[in-house]
Amino acid sequence: MKARPNQRQEILQAKRKRRWTFYVIGGVLLMGYFTFSFFFDTMGLMKYLNMKQTQTQIADELKTIEEESARLREDIEAVRHDPATVEGLARDRLGMVRKDETVYLFVPSTRQNGSPKERP
Repeated sequence: MKARPNQRQEILQAKRKRRWTFYVIGGVLLMGYFTFSFFFDTMGLMKYLNMKQTQTQIADELKTIEEESARLREDIEAVRHDPATVEGLARDRLGMVRKDETVYLFVPSTRQNGSPKERP
């Protein structure tokens, strides 16, 4: 800043000092705002790290679902094309047996304290 001939040198020094103080305070505030925005804003670093963790969890769940889906596809193909699988399902789930086949059903004991249960 150019000094006018009728201004005192001390006044010019004070104005320069105030101007630099204003610039420094403004710069610090601006840097503080940018730092805060970088870490905590809607798309800041913390939000990014949280989204990265969520993405990892979703990828793990997707992998588990894909593995289960592949296993179910194999089961479906086995039911479609493998007679032994169909027979096993019929026996297990529907209780079906072959003609002239005897099936024994074992019922667990209903004893209490080692003595047989009395019948009325």
